[in-house]
Amino acid sequence: MEQLQDKYKDRDVEFVAMYVREPHAGERGFPSYHDHTDVADKMERAVELQQLKNVKITIGVDDMSQKQHAAIGNLPNMAYVIDRSGHVVYSNTWQHAEDIDATLAKLVTADDPTNPVSPTISTKGLSTAI
Repeated sequence: MEQLQDKYKDRDVEFVAMYVREPHAGERGFPSYHDHTDVADKMERAVELQQLKNVKITIGVDDMSQKQHAAIGNLPNMAYVIDRSGHVVYSNTWQHAEDIDATLAKLVTADDPTNPVSPTISTKGLSTAI
C-alpha cells in the first residue's frame, strides 16, 4: 500500500489502515498478545504494529465496540476504495494492489482528465509466503 500511497500522493488520495482488534490474541505464536482491555491498550498495540512493520500509512484505531468495523461489514482483512462522495467503489478481501491501482487510476483520471494516470503496480512473480 505504501507504493500506491506514494504514486497517488499528489492526487488527493488518502490511505488508512483500520486497526480493530488482535485477531490471534494468545494463539499461534502470539502468546504475549491479549484482547484489548481499553482504548489506551488498543492504541499502544496499533503504535507497536506501526513500528514493528514499518507501516507508513495512517492507522486509524476503532473504538472498543468496533463501531466503524461493523459499519463496513465486520469482515477481516478487507480493502476498500471510497470515492469523494463517500460511496464504496471497490471492496475485496485482502489487499490486491493491482486492482486497487486500477480503480484509483480510473477515479483520479475521471477527476482530472487532463492529467491521466495508468495502472502500473504489478505483483506478478512476487512471493506470497510469510
